[in-house]
This record gives sequence, structure tokens and C-alpha cells, in this order.
Amino acid sequence: MTARAPRTRARRPGRPRDDRADAAILDAALAVLAERGPAGFTVDEVAERAGCGKATIYRRWPSRAALLLETAHHMGLQVPDVDTGSVRDDLVALMAELGRKVRSDSGRILPAVIAEAAVSPEMADVLRGFIDERRQPARRALERGVERGELPPDVDVEAVLDQLGATVLFREVITRRPVDDDYVRRLVDRVLAGAVAVRGQPN
Repeated sequence: MTARAPRTRARRPGRPRDDRADAAILDAALAVLAERGPAGFTVDEVAERAGCGKATIYRRWPSRAALLLETAHHMGLQVPDVDTGSVRDDLVALMAELGRKVRSDSGRILPAVIAEAAVSPEMADVLRGFIDERRQPARRALERGVERGELPPDVDVEAVLDQLGATVLFREVITRRPVDDDYVRRLVDRVLAGAVAVRGQPN
């Protein structure tokens, strides 16, 4: 996945941006998203609630999708970095935290975002960037595992990330079966064992 909405927007020429306006817009966007979900999230509604014009918003976010993603970033769905010294323990902690985030009030927007991404190429790009950013802590954990010799150098990092993250999201979002700590430990052990077992096998 390569598409990603930038977290830091480039400064445009002209009058300096008012950070207070940014905060007001994001507060309004959070309120709209919480009340209406992604399908009802419009720049017009955000502008009205923020007390500004749409042009003010578009000077900061180039599209509705970019504003929606920035709003999601402010809903607390980030998974923090973890470095316990063990790739297995890192992944257990990260996947357990991912499950908790998805179960939170903020995480409840994900089904609607996924549904819109299925029919909107713009939202699909937003979702890819959103997910890719949240894969970074687990990717770094796996890379550290390779550096420490816990994992073979040719381990398929992306496949491991797919199996772990997709399983957690499927259970939490689709089947509504919580991912408890015991389940996470079993999942991580199975995926890591499989990743090591396929080493050197032909594609």
C-alpha cells in the first residue's frame, strides 16, 4: 500500500494560517463524524458548524477525504510504538491495543468507512493510507525482530502484517467477536510460527 494522505500539509503562499481555525474546523468535523458517520460527513456541514467558509477548509485540506482522514487521526485510533525487546511480546501488545481501539467509540466509525471505501475510489485511498499508518508500529517491531535474529532475514513482513491486522479487524468489525489477550497470544504465535516455517520455500 503506497497511497497516504499527508499528516503535515505544505504551507501555501499568502497570509499565515490561523491555528485556531484549524482547531475549530477539526472540532466541528469530529462532531459531524460522530453524529452522521462517514456517509453523512460533508464539508458543507463542517463549515457551517465551524463558522467558516468551505474555501477556508479547502485551503487546509484538499478534499473531503483528506479532512475525514485527519479527523479520524484525532479520534484516538493510533496504536503507539512498543519495544519490549521481544518481537513476539511487541506484537501481542500491539494487536491487543488494536483490538481495544477498534472496540472504542472512535473505532465504531470503521465499518462505515470500509463500506464507503468499497464504492468510492477516493475513500479507498484514504482507507489504505489510514491502515498503512497504523501498521507502522508492527512493521517496526518485525524489523527489530529481524535485526535481533528472532526472525529470519527473508521473513515476509507484509504477509505477517496482513494476517495479524486483518484477523483482528475481521473479528472486531465483521463478526463482532472481541479479541481478548489469550486470543491475541495464540494468533501471534501461529502467525510467527508460520512465517518461520515457510522460510526458503518456493513461491
